[in-house]
Amino acid sequence: MPNEPRGAAPAVALALTLLMWACALSAAPPSPSAGEALYRRGQLPSGEPVQALRQGGATIRGADAACVNCHRRSGLGSSEGRITIPPIAGPYLFVPRGKSLEQLGVPFVDTARLNHDPYTDESLARAIREGIGANGRPLDYLMPRYQIDDAAMAELVAYLKEIKVVPNPGVSTAVLHFATIITPDADPVKRRGMLDVMNQYFADKNNAAARTKAPTLYSSHTMMFRVERRWQLHVWQLSGEAATWEAQLRNYLASQPVLAVISGLGGSNWGPVHQFCEAQALPCLFPNVEAPVGNDSDFYSVYFSRGVLLEAQLIARELA
Repeated sequence: MPNEPRGAAPAVALALTLLMWACALSAAPPSPSAGEALYRRGQLPSGEPVQALRQGGATIRGADAACVNCHRRSGLGSSEGRITIPPIAGPYLFVPRGKSLEQLGVPFVDTARLNHDPYTDESLARAIREGIGANGRPLDYLMPRYQIDDAAMAELVAYLKEIKVVPNPGVSTAVLHFATIITPDADPVKRRGMLDVMNQYFADKNNAAARTKAPTLYSSHTMMFRVERRWQLHVWQLSGEAATWEAQLRNYLASQPVLAVISGLGGSNWGPVHQFCEAQALPCLFPNVEAPVGNDSDFYSVYFSRGVLLEAQLIARELA
């Protein structure tokens, strides 16, 4: 039997254990509707990639042709330089002429184009297939012309109508609410250090003097503190067994909605927190955890790195 490097067997066992543990924590995401899959992934109800033509004859397919690339997941559009992509969430497409967004209770978006007749299902299908707007004029050259049959088009239009456009409950006229989540097995020393840094940053952000004068930084750049709303940090401290964390998080969120969860500190299990953020469509940004969890299709959780999972993969690859 060939000699194995000392410690190879324990290292391989550790790597496999970590990888299996990560898979167990990554619950399968719910299947999207046909319209959602077409909008976000460029996938037709048949499972085939959608095809579209750009001006000049270039063909794009699948994920490259997905609506989300330009109109974003929110359906609120985007802008870059002088190029503006209008919102295509239902409330903006079907606004009656002469009505303002404020009258309809729809948030203002500076890329919205309301100087046209409201779309109908038929005129919207024509815009998607032929690039002709509700007013009969050609749309911008950036808009692809999609090859979509009637059944798939009906699914896409239905999905656009379902995209919710409501003010974020974590934002008031005076305050932006944020949360940070700490699990019961988090290191108390790290907990104190993290909260000290975050509380100091929030204090600086809210300080009137800091808003008018950039603080001294050990950098060639300056950081501009330009906020009109006060930032408030809420600490969501979890307790007890992991099976109870979801209920605790739901209670925290119901008591005070937040715009996002930022930072945070976990011990051996972050899975319930990750799954909660995905289920609630709540951004969970850069938690301090040893082993990130989730699937490639997850959207709302963002980690600094893959942590020990990446280390385990590298060890397994070197010892294979």
